[in-house]
Amino acid sequence: MEPRILNNFVLELLNIRPCSEKSREYEFYNPRNGWIFLSSTADIKNPGSLIVSVSNKAGRIVTLMHEQRGLTTLEAMHFLSMGKYRVKVKCEGHSRLQHLIVRAVPEIIYCKFGYDPHVREYGPYDWEFLRKYVLHSVNCIVGSGSESHKHFVEEWKRNGRKWIIECTVPGLRCEDITAEEAYEYWSKNIGFQDPLLDGIIADEFLSRDMKQYLAWIEAIKRLRENENLRNKVFYAYCGGDMYKTRLSTFFVKTLMKLGYKLAIEKYLSEQPTKEDAKRLLDSALVQTMKKWREIFPGVERHVIICLGYMNAPPESLNVDPSVNYKVFLDMQFNVLANDPAFKDIFGIMTYTSGYADEEIVRWIGKLYRHYCIEGRREMLSKDPYKLTHIENPDFEEGLRGWTIYPAEKGSISVKSLEGYSWLQGRYPRTRRGDTFLWMKRSAKGPNVVVQTIRNLKPGELYSLKMITADYQDLMNGRSIKQKHVISIELENVELIPEKCFQHLFANCYSHHLGPFNDKHRAWMNYHVRVFRAKAETAKLIISDWLSKDEPGGPIGQELILNFIEIQPYLPG
Repeated sequence: MEPRILNNFVLELLNIRPCSEKSREYEFYNPRNGWIFLSSTADIKNPGSLIVSVSNKAGRIVTLMHEQRGLTTLEAMHFLSMGKYRVKVKCEGHSRLQHLIVRAVPEIIYCKFGYDPHVREYGPYDWEFLRKYVLHSVNCIVGSGSESHKHFVEEWKRNGRKWIIECTVPGLRCEDITAEEAYEYWSKNIGFQDPLLDGIIADEFLSRDMKQYLAWIEAIKRLRENENLRNKVFYAYCGGDMYKTRLSTFFVKTLMKLGYKLAIEKYLSEQPTKEDAKRLLDSALVQTMKKWREIFPGVERHVIICLGYMNAPPESLNVDPSVNYKVFLDMQFNVLANDPAFKDIFGIMTYTSGYADEEIVRWIGKLYRHYCIEGRREMLSKDPYKLTHIENPDFEEGLRGWTIYPAEKGSISVKSLEGYSWLQGRYPRTRRGDTFLWMKRSAKGPNVVVQTIRNLKPGELYSLKMITADYQDLMNGRSIKQKHVISIELENVELIPEKCFQHLFANCYSHHLGPFNDKHRAWMNYHVRVFRAKAETAKLIISDWLSKDEPGGPIGQELILNFIEIQPYLPG
């Protein structure tokens, strides 16, 4: 069959429907050096089996063996050189092939194994979790060289897939780095030294005329010249538009000439409206990629688009609690899959698991499958971009939408602190989140704020997230780690207890404000609830007492809260 373009990521090379013959051969042509996805569905009768094998002149490369009785589907992904290949189907007994698919797919990278979430309650992101939700849609893993991971690497490599090691860029802050020092650092990395591993990805190169580029360029040339490293890969994280400065441009051209790859970082934060989001995606993704292709003809075959899926403390692109971050991620994938600027790109990845909640890690697995293996062009999500379940979730409009019941006069109000959202981890820095609800705990009774949650679908799952802090700790520069006494009550819903928690976190090491930095931390609380709706509406009740009868915390304590996000939750 003639190859069929499904989207920018996927080219279908073979699609065979039910075949009644016991033995049959097919041929396909792989148009480039790259990944092939193979899927076979067979109906197995006992006794019987079915074998699907891919080979070329050098011999057999991939084998799928159906032995389990009934209708089964088996899949494989392998990196194949450009050229002709044969697929042989052999049936035993009364077994028959039902469907055979061969597609050219991009490099699909999970980043990174062994990096559990900063919000530990979401984890662990271990092999069992990833096997269930992510690995079937991935052909490359960024990991560590830990000896404890070796059996996972062995299993992964037996399936024909790739495992690379993340490392730093030597001399990034030291101008006198030499080519010899950079070469020694990279070449001695376990990603190059261990025969089981496939190479390294270096974090990160910047769009600046840095003297160090001369040493790095010479070092990567030597890596390529080393016969023992000839089959290893060198990937470069690229922060910024590398075509804007002379030496970074030279570096990119050298990578391309040597056959190495560059991961272009595009960490995009939510925008207030869907139209704003579309404009950002056009400028930050489409127009930027057009410029890359203009400056570096053929660069697309060397490019891995690296999106950001950070959506949880201590650093998050999920900056707007009135926007559905899953839909925003879907929009980014959709642009990559459809806009001509991204035709023929080599790969895609998302950075990085430690900053993502478990829902987003699972969602990325679904987006990989939808766009990069199935070759879909339509959006995966059916949810709207804007969340309408709650009004004024950051108190930017004062108390609009909220009903308050202060314990005494002046014990509830809306305040602001410039830069507070930056301490929370919203990235890049934004004024969104600098306003918040302030409550001073009273001995007379609880302070209470209430709002009706709207537009719910009965039977569906939703998540609620909220961030709290001690106002006086922030104002006086105190670094006190404490669990805040606060009550979050949801009426007319079914809570999912194992998904509900309160997590203590500190500002990100790079998010400084006033006296707070990477050594003197500002401490906050992250509150998460997952619930099933019973009706189209529910009631949210927040109080600074533990219960109606017990304060539970110090009288006079001033707690602040915002980022009250309620959105559909992806079932696990």
